[in-house]
Amino acid sequence: MFIVPLSSNITPLNTPSQLGLEKAPAAENDSQPSFKDVFKEAYDAVTETQRVTQEDSVKLVMGEIDDLHTINLNAKKAQMAVQTFVAIKNTAVDAYKELMGMSL
Repeated sequence: MFIVPLSSNITPLNTPSQLGLEKAPAAENDSQPSFKDVFKEAYDAVTETQRVTQEDSVKLVMGEIDDLHTINLNAKKAQMAVQTFVAIKNTAVDAYKELMGMSL
């Protein structure tokens, strides 16, 4: 491995465009969903699966439904939706804590 000395041909970067810090133009059709979209989708999934599970419970008690497999499947879906939502929330909180711990 060879050590190459620095020359005096290096010029400092002074403008944001030279540093690559310019704001990128906002694309109207972003292919990547934002964190807000992902979080809202997970929240909506929890809300919907909880609603279905509650409806199934009421129907079961009233004797309107006798398919226990579907009730169990909907309960498992609700459980998975809650676990996914909590994992997303925990990841967001951990990222926030890490950002707050950084020094400038």
